[in-house]
Amino acid sequence: MKIFAIAGLAILAAGTAAFAQSGGQLAVAQGTNTQTYDVPAGSKPQTVIITTRDLKDGETTSAHMHHGVEMTQVTSGTFECYLKGLPMKTVKAGESFVIPREVPHDCRPQPGSVPVHLAVTLVIDTGTPPRSPVTDVLIPKK
Repeated sequence: MKIFAIAGLAILAAGTAAFAQSGGQLAVAQGTNTQTYDVPAGSKPQTVIITTRDLKDGETTSAHMHHGVEMTQVTSGTFECYLKGLPMKTVKAGESFVIPREVPHDCRPQPGSVPVHLAVTLVIDTGTPPRSPVTDVLIPKK
């Protein structure tokens, strides 16, 4: 057993050294839809929340904001995002979007879309709620 443990540690150390020597490059290249976000220097401590969400035609996320940044990947369907003060953004499966800090927004599946599946990452101020409701009406009424 000791031989296997020592061999395992040697393989782990060699792999870690190789990763460090590669400049931290991943074995699988990042896709063309990669987005990054730099947490401002001197900012409050941040919490990362990673989750998924599903919405059907006719449902909305309801108007809200985050005390931080939202980064979302649409994995199925077509999604419409309404951000206060900005034009509506249409996001299709395979695309992603970023909601800036404390910008009120409301999003929904594009009318007639198949159900939308989202992979959501929030980087928010530690101790704040994941989402804060707002009273803004952002999706136009028909």
